[in-house]
Amino acid sequence: MGYGDDIMATAEAKEAKKLFPDANILIGDGRFNYPSIMYLNNPYISEIKNISESKNNIWILNYVNNRPYVNYVKSDNNKNVWDLEFSVKPGEIYLNQTELDHGLKIINQTIKLWKEHFLKSPKMIVLIEPNVKTEVYAKAVGGRAVGDVHLNRDWGFEKWQKIVDTLKDRIVFIQPHLQGVKKLLNAIHIDCNFRGALSILKYCDLFVGTHSGYSHAAAALKKDAINIFGGWISPSIVGYKTHTNIYVDLPESPCGSKVICNHCKKCMQEIETDNIISILEKKIIEYNK
Repeated sequence: MGYGDDIMATAEAKEAKKLFPDANILIGDGRFNYPSIMYLNNPYISEIKNISESKNNIWILNYVNNRPYVNYVKSDNNKNVWDLEFSVKPGEIYLNQTELDHGLKIINQTIKLWKEHFLKSPKMIVLIEPNVKTEVYAKAVGGRAVGDVHLNRDWGFEKWQKIVDTLKDRIVFIQPHLQGVKKLLNAIHIDCNFRGALSILKYCDLFVGTHSGYSHAAAALKKDAINIFGGWISPSIVGYKTHTNIYVDLPESPCGSKVICNHCKKCMQEIETDNIISILEKKIIEYNK
């Protein structure tokens, strides 16, 4: 739970601003603002230093440990119980001109390097994230994570590597990262923070990876995506209809386990690498008609 949640909250903020155009739209617990780099430049979210002195405030109660898709009454230390009535709406991300220029520059440099190596033009440009967000990973990229629950969403680094190895001569794979994370061979690595990665995603054809903050960012930036869900949470709750969402609907799905569980492992094992490669190959045809 981190930047993806913050991006989801921006959708609520936009709706609130439409209903209350003269109000200050704040994201927090009713007393304190919860800032995020995902809210930068957002015209619907107010920045107020002295909240107690402001009377016309509308609060979006979507913050750490108070997410709208979790049923906290039924959840416990071992399991998240999801609110199955919740359905996510695309949020919004506002990149400034410097960020946009940076993203475009990286894309142009990346394509140039790829073309020099393969002596042809790529069929697609894909931002890929093979890592899941553990506490160690979150510290490396500047995000937030509590415990290693996200290991239940780990499809397997070697599977992502097979995808890149198979399609590297048709697709430019860009892996954004900071130090301390696993790096894919045959991908182009860009050292950047999360917003820097989003400035690159802005100019990519699609995102592929485990369901994460990048999935929500892709929706906010109106980008295509292939998201590996497994069986931990359902795309009917936090997925987007414009994306290809790979979900395994076993009897225990979506389990929401906060501890490492065999159900999630089994779900991930049922998702075949060749299936994701096939989906990407169909995307190549679609994008090059």
